[in-house]
Amino acid sequence: MATTTSYKTQSYDTSIAAEITLFDLWRSWTSTKRATHLNHNTRNARSTAWHIAKTTLAAQNKAQQIRYFLKKVLDSSWIDCVEIQGEIKMTGAIEEALIVAEILESLGISYLVGGSVASGIWGEMRYTQDIDLVADIKESQIELLLNAFSPRFYISEVAIREAIKLGNSFNLIDNQTGWKIDIFILTQEPFKQSKFQRRQKVSVDEMGRLLNFSSPEDTILQKLIWYRMTQKQSAQQWRDILGILKLQQSVLDFAYLQQWANILQLSVELEQAFRESDWTISMRIRTQD
Repeated sequence: MATTTSYKTQSYDTSIAAEITLFDLWRSWTSTKRATHLNHNTRNARSTAWHIAKTTLAAQNKAQQIRYFLKKVLDSSWIDCVEIQGEIKMTGAIEEALIVAEILESLGISYLVGGSVASGIWGEMRYTQDIDLVADIKESQIELLLNAFSPRFYISEVAIREAIKLGNSFNLIDNQTGWKIDIFILTQEPFKQSKFQRRQKVSVDEMGRLLNFSSPEDTILQKLIWYRMTQKQSAQQWRDILGILKLQQSVLDFAYLQQWANILQLSVELEQAFRESDWTISMRIRTQD
């Protein structure tokens, strides 16, 4: 008898049984192994883009090749802010996050990694053009921040002051790698405070280096907020949400998820995500096998 389900696979051309096998494999990995693979995949994607740039513009000078590369890995509005000298350093998302986190920690600034890097740790891994961090930055730390990140990073004092004043974000761009990092200022909003307090330390490489990540539950909730902000048009945000639910569902704090979904008026979207990541379908398919 056929199994009826509302389960939605991550890709239209993947069967439910094949996807469940893949998620079972990922579930067997440690968070360190997932972080290592995420870093490897993002670094390789950028290395491929650089190879294409050099091959496509073989007759052009290095500056033109770099600009071509940046068009592939960075939003075009930021390209003129980058001042890469010499060779581009190829780093993955985790390596880049470690560089930024080390600087923040040296200044006594607490942070967490969120966005697609966090969803790649807790769910399905994918490439990303930028890295999202939340940081508890005070106005008194601005000068320290500018001195610590310059000259390696593009950084704007005006943008930092505005971000602190308005409670939004400012940007860093690494002049050695071309990575863009979006830093969101921690505010006193209850959900943001809860998310920050629940951040989790994860070992991200074989050397045992650690990064603070938004928890799986808070990453789901934040992505539901972003999904709603796009009028539910962002297929990528939705895919990230389902990926975390499918990989982490057996250990998620559902009471916490539902509590904040009610507060944030996301209950309808969360229930839809529960249906489309139906945990019971994997149990039924294993039984049939």
